Amino acid sequence: MNEQIDYRVGATILEQGKEGSGFYVLEKGSVEVYKDELLLNILMFPGTIFGEMGDILGKPRTCTIKARTATTVTKYEGADMERLIREEPEIAFKIFKTLASRLERTTQKLADISRESTVWSVEHATPAAG
Repeated sequence: MNEQIDYRVGATILEQGKEGSGFYVLEKGSVEVYKDELLLNILMFPGTIFGEMGDILGKPRTCTIKARTATTVTKYEGADMERLIREEPEIAFKIFKTLASRLERTTQKLADISRESTVWSVEHATPAAG
């Protein structure tokens, strides 16, 4: 079962650490993604999936999502995820693409931080005493 929900600017769609089920597809508007109150990302492309991590991992919500603008989402219930994927395999493909895209961005950010950080940078490493 899915339902379309409208959120006003600033409304919390899901909250880090809270139990919840289901995932969302952004229909229109944009949302902000927070981890430990730090803004990580802004999602603004229709068709973007969010909120799936808790269902996949069987854990509470991993981030807080807030409406950045007036936003419309479609919520898919978590208990129905396996059935939904069997009946509509394109949903699974969208989730895989979403997760792969996030992993690619995270890997690039880690590489960027590694280049800038003296902790990770080979250029700034102190040679071992002989």
